[in-house]
Amino acid sequence: MRNSKVVLIDTNPGRNAQTFGIARELGTDMDLIHEPSVGVIGTKGDSQCYLGVQNKVEAIQETLRQRVGLGEEKIQMRLVQPEYTVATSDGIRNGTREMRYSLIGREVTHDSVCQHLSASGLEGTIAVVACDKPPVGTLAGLLEHNRPAIIMSDGTIHPGRDSVTGEALDIVSGFQVAGSDDEEFKKRIAREACPGYGSCGGMFTYNTMQTFIGVVGMQPLHMVSPPSDDPHRINIFPGELIDYLANMIENQILPRDIVTRDSIRNAMVVAMAVGGSTNVLLHAPEIARAAGFRSFADDIMSPEEFNHLSENLVPVLVDVRPFGRYSMVDIDKNGGVQVIVKELIESGLLNGDTLTCTGESLAEQVKRLNTVGPDGEVIYRVEEPYKQTNGWLTRARRKSIA
Repeated sequence: MRNSKVVLIDTNPGRNAQTFGIARELGTDMDLIHEPSVGVIGTKGDSQCYLGVQNKVEAIQETLRQRVGLGEEKIQMRLVQPEYTVATSDGIRNGTREMRYSLIGREVTHDSVCQHLSASGLEGTIAVVACDKPPVGTLAGLLEHNRPAIIMSDGTIHPGRDSVTGEALDIVSGFQVAGSDDEEFKKRIAREACPGYGSCGGMFTYNTMQTFIGVVGMQPLHMVSPPSDDPHRINIFPGELIDYLANMIENQILPRDIVTRDSIRNAMVVAMAVGGSTNVLLHAPEIARAAGFRSFADDIMSPEEFNHLSENLVPVLVDVRPFGRYSMVDIDKNGGVQVIVKELIESGLLNGDTLTCTGESLAEQVKRLNTVGPDGEVIYRVEEPYKQTNGWLTRARRKSIA
């Protein structure tokens, strides 16, 4: 890493007292208190979506603490303590008065991330994100700050199992039985649908946007699909994230170098191919705005092109909830989202040359991961897809059809 000589400037003894103090309490070298800052952030709130975030943040922070210091192989930066954003969950608030807080959740996360990044002067950031809106708010803040940064999904929840039928259950199972008159049946489904912790397991907004963030280049592809309780997220991924971030800092690879017109277009195509949540049509323009684009329609993808891709060129390659049978856990067992990306690159539907947070192109990352081909049951080939089209249409197109 950098070998710049540290010069202490004692113009503010009060500030120095606190920076010396926090370095001492964090167990880091006090000679680095005036160096640029590096740190970890997370999204945290009242939902199973967020229950796994803190232990990942703490694992990354401890690994980072061991890597920060003086010496040629060390990251010569000031370590800041982790910060968490206020976050709510659509699922747990759905149908209540509190849902109005979820609807502004993206902006609340964005604002708090922006304050922390700027006030702490972060020159290197690792973000652990969960649920659906906070990841987008986090990415938008990182793009506006535009200093080296990388994202890791906290991970998905495992599906539950109906104790009577053996059928896989998830959060949508609970919504689907809400109209039943059988109170005991509804209670059983509610109790069995969401065991453990992690974000919603189907291709709802969370997994749609995590796939989007991976393909757009801000999250390593192999970190998207493993469940929240996968040991890799504690034992392996922290070190990998720090390696990637150190390379970004060393080579000044910035979020706006990664999130470009072509990478956003790639992410939109993959969102179609996974039959993802149409909320991507709300979030992709926000990501483009934060990346410096003035108009999503003019600069990234017009409604007409979007409709053409959706109706004619991009098939659905996965059999997943809410329209199918499987969950992100099953995608992970069959090679991860990188299988989908590889299939789309080889079919000419993605630009494999876009830069990613690993320092590789999208195609290079897929190749390094020794990505397998589609299994044909959970993940399908472009030539023999799960569905020929995904059914997405812009509002203008829907009106013209009506």
